[in-house]
Amino acid sequence: MIQAIYILIADSGLCVLDRKYGQAEMDPNLISGFLTALIQFGRELSDGNRVHVIDFGAFDICLFLKDNIIVAGIVDKTDDGNAAMAVLAEVNSAFVSQYADVLSHWDGNLEPFDSFKERLDEITKSGKASELKTVVPILKGKVSPMLVRLGQMTQETYDVARMCQGKLTARDIADQLGIVMKDVQKALHTLEDMKMIEWREIGQE
Repeated sequence: MIQAIYILIADSGLCVLDRKYGQAEMDPNLISGFLTALIQFGRELSDGNRVHVIDFGAFDICLFLKDNIIVAGIVDKTDDGNAAMAVLAEVNSAFVSQYADVLSHWDGNLEPFDSFKERLDEITKSGKASELKTVVPILKGKVSPMLVRLGQMTQETYDVARMCQGKLTARDIADQLGIVMKDVQKALHTLEDMKMIEWREIGQE
């Protein structure tokens, strides 16, 4: 399951909300500085890749960064990593949408964010959203090789896009193309930003 969720402001590293669902115990103030340092390091190493997974012993720490908000999840290694990332992305989107006005002139008061816990429980299914669930990327329509020729998409992103037919997970795509998982994730998030793919749970109607 998702043992815990932490929501942080990226530029300050401040943890504004944390929610525990399992037995993993980590001080949110300690983890916030740790995660922010890792995100900054990741930015320098992989520009544009806003997803990171850190091996943390018995768990994985999954990080999703967008709109200056980091959503971190401590996830069991037996869970579906892609499903966990999809959950973190949804948490990020919902949080930014709900608190856009508050964040634009935030005074450091954490109280307004407390009301997000109910929505967080709903999105994560109280930590169980990534258990035994498999999500796959699906291309919306077709992708044209002209995008590569015009410099609007890399060849690698194009190759990944062509594999997004609703049957392969990100790991499957990496294996079939013979590229590392990090590059597949980067390509998928590029495609998300271009609004060319959506994520769907296998078996969903």
